[in-house]
Amino acid sequence: MKQPGHALPAPPTACDVPGRVAGRVDDLLVQIAHGSRDALGELYDLLAPLLLELLRSRLPDGADARSALVDGFSRVWREAPSYDPGPHGLDWVIDRVGREGK
Repeated sequence: MKQPGHALPAPPTACDVPGRVAGRVDDLLVQIAHGSRDALGELYDLLAPLLLELLRSRLPDGADARSALVDGFSRVWREAPSYDPGPHGLDWVIDRVGREGK
């Protein structure tokens, strides 16, 4: 029984599950394909930490992973009009960002 003046604790916030992130990435890529710079910024905020670590693990020692990340997101911006919406959006982004030096 709830006593007066004692609120129940708030339920924990839901964590992002892969399906939700994948759906959000797809939505953002569609917006980017239509020229939304805000969507590009949101995609960067969502994925940059993960992709930066991926690049650091793939690049030779001394390579600038941050620069490669920026180059990769430039590719995402340029190639977004060719994106075919679907559940593969995260793979599509990883492919473009992972093409360091190409």
